[in-house]
Amino acid sequence: MWLKRWLRFGQPGALRLVVDTNVLISGTIVITGASARIVDAALDRWLCLITCPVLLSEYADVLQRPHIARKYTQITQRVDDLLDYLQSHAIVVTGIPTEQFVPADPDDDVIVATALEGHAAYIVSGDQHLLDLQQIHSLRILTPRDFVAQVLKEPLV
Repeated sequence: MWLKRWLRFGQPGALRLVVDTNVLISGTIVITGASARIVDAALDRWLCLITCPVLLSEYADVLQRPHIARKYTQITQRVDDLLDYLQSHAIVVTGIPTEQFVPADPDDDVIVATALEGHAAYIVSGDQHLLDLQQIHSLRILTPRDFVAQVLKEPLV
């Protein structure tokens, strides 16, 4: 199974995607479930994450908030691993929106702009405003559970 997944998603040519902050945070602090599988696949470099300075700042800010650090002391190493991965292996683009993609929540335009600029195949998010769009050009927008089931083709218990 591991070799099959490595050949399918391994660098170079790993599947490119933007993972919304809510999914990264969930996958970092809760080490089971769909979001955690996505984080693990990225850390193992089966997936190639696309991000931008705005999203990097948001990830770091949320993960390093004192109440998160106090509540989830057991995941400190996982937080550090994710931040190291994002800084050293993620593809960073400008992510500056040039048009409005998400009328219901213009703050989400940066996620779509990042995905399009980085030539991502997917956005993985739990944000309903993004999920309602389903697809923009060839970019598919999926929940973590749907991404794991449809793309990684792993069963979730």
